[in-house]
Amino acid sequence: MTFVFELGCEELPSSSLPSLNSQFEQLFAQKLADALLGYESLSVIAAPRRLGIVIEGVNETSKDKPFERKGPAFQAAFQDDEPTKALLGFCRGLNITPEDTSVIDTDKGQWIVYRGIEQGKPAAEVLGDICQSVVSDLALSKPMRWGSGRDEFPRPVHWVLAMLDNTIVPLTVFGLESNNETFGHRFMAPASIQLQSASEYRERLMSAYVVANFSDRKKATWAAIQSAAESNGVTVEADDKLLTEINCLVEWPVGLCGEFEERFLEVPDIALIAAMKGHQKYFHTRKDDGQLSNKFITVSNIESRDASQVISGNQRVIRARLSDAKFFFETDKKVSLESRRQLLDSITFHPKLGSLGEKTNRVNKLACEIASAINADTTVMERTVSLSRCDLVSEMVLEFDELQGQIGSIYAALDGEPTEVSLAIGGLYQPAGASDSVPKDIYGTLLALSDRLDTLAGLFAIHQPPTGSKDPFALRRAAIGILRLNEHPLLQLDLTGWVIRAFELQPVDYDQDALHQLNQFIKDRERVRLTDAGYRHDIVVAVQGTNNLSTAQTEPRVKALVEFSTHPEFSALVAMNKRVVNLIKDCSGEPDAIDPTLFSDASERNLYEVVTSVSAEVTENVSRETFSEALSSLLSMKASTDAFFDNVMVNADDDAVRANRLALCRMVRDAYRLVADFSLIQQ
Repeated sequence: MTFVFELGCEELPSSSLPSLNSQFEQLFAQKLADALLGYESLSVIAAPRRLGIVIEGVNETSKDKPFERKGPAFQAAFQDDEPTKALLGFCRGLNITPEDTSVIDTDKGQWIVYRGIEQGKPAAEVLGDICQSVVSDLALSKPMRWGSGRDEFPRPVHWVLAMLDNTIVPLTVFGLESNNETFGHRFMAPASIQLQSASEYRERLMSAYVVANFSDRKKATWAAIQSAAESNGVTVEADDKLLTEINCLVEWPVGLCGEFEERFLEVPDIALIAAMKGHQKYFHTRKDDGQLSNKFITVSNIESRDASQVISGNQRVIRARLSDAKFFFETDKKVSLESRRQLLDSITFHPKLGSLGEKTNRVNKLACEIASAINADTTVMERTVSLSRCDLVSEMVLEFDELQGQIGSIYAALDGEPTEVSLAIGGLYQPAGASDSVPKDIYGTLLALSDRLDTLAGLFAIHQPPTGSKDPFALRRAAIGILRLNEHPLLQLDLTGWVIRAFELQPVDYDQDALHQLNQFIKDRERVRLTDAGYRHDIVVAVQGTNNLSTAQTEPRVKALVEFSTHPEFSALVAMNKRVVNLIKDCSGEPDAIDPTLFSDASERNLYEVVTSVSAEVTENVSRETFSEALSSLLSMKASTDAFFDNVMVNADDDAVRANRLALCRMVRDAYRLVADFSLIQQ
């Protein structure tokens, strides 16, 4: 059997449609499984004027469903071996007798239960309930009300179609009774469509110029775009975000190719593309040599009898937008980026942290200090940071804010700035998100890293960290960006000292609590990132316990530990470390220097010599990031450590001997901590 359910709406917001599409698929699949109603396949209806589902191969009835009902406590169910009113009432509600019940043991004593079988229900009844349940369970970002009712949905609903084969499934949604009626394209086929069977749905809608399925329409939209481009001798670049947005605006995609005057190609490509995509939802095109062409692809929601009129209208609109872009570009070229620097002093970054000009000065100091530490050119670094935000006051960025950084890089090149400077300026805003790329050059990486450190230190210094889901300054994204930026081959720094330096450069005083909070905040982002990648939580925490903020080394250490955890001796290694840690847990202050003259057993001297040698090996291995070899070196201490504990009483009566042996235990512990805090690993 085939079932179709459709809510007919006014045009749904394009921003809501992808979420509604995925929610419908997930909710229907879940609720069908819960109801034990079998089916072969389901596909979602998600178009500007409709939302629903088509389910094929539906079983006639749901499966029988076992259930259990808990009754009164056993003591309250029987009195003098006779059923009480409590038990009789429980049985009456289920239409059973006391003999049909059972007794189970729980933490709170014995209870009466009834285990029964709920008979399967007809598919129409189950599907009607599921449809109403799905609609009520939808998470709506911006719902609205209409008429005098209190129902909420992204847009008013005007019809409800619900059919199982050739039968209408009775249900009521938003005060509307279901029927067998739907409607085609608003302009090309506006008449009512009366379905005789649910299996007709796709064919009848297609003949009425509607591709109802979201993914099918997306494929058709992309095919229409590519066809229009190919027939005009140009190519289009895939852009899933733009394609999805266009797909949410049309029910019958028709690709059309327009063009604009070639004089506009004098404007930087990114500005032209921003105008076409951001304002008009056009796909830009390229010639065979990869150069931007003066043709664009637009998608219409109608097959016009005179497509040239539609194209002409689009060309008229885009000409105005490109004229603006050209004007902004020509205006911006009249002055240099450097001349805009002083304007940043009048733009507030944060009332307590000063202007964007002051922030630029702080970033400049920090970036140049890091550059000096890694032997990078501080002159290039200083120039890069000084110009990095100047494009914010350009006409182009004021109109197309998504071009910040990118247009600054272009303007710097036009001003004759060194290639390293112009290239690095574009890195300030990278990565913009989890999937965005990071700068490839060292100066762009240092610029982005220093800027994020400054932002985090400043906001934590004034006690404005993210709270719950609120993160107005995108500090979580900044912290994740720091983790990725520090992976650059020329960096891979321990950021602990640089975080402190970022705090010191702030115009406000900071306390140690703010410093600790920021360090932990960065570690928390790192932990989530690594556990999401599939690494064991306890091993990640163990490495972080001794790694400070050497974030680039965390994952290699974790990976080596995870691989080493399959070693048959790994459990013994962890156990030995915990034994050592437990012995010295009450020791405070700096340990006394080990005095070999106080050794009374050969195992003490042997362990001292082995740990001294192993510590040097592990230090060398860690510096070379050969963590597997470091772990193997630690494992080589096991025999000597076992012999030490077998032959020596650590807590000796003699104070000097006891202190000497505890110091030796600390030395063992410290060798482990060169790699990780093994006491945090769970076995």
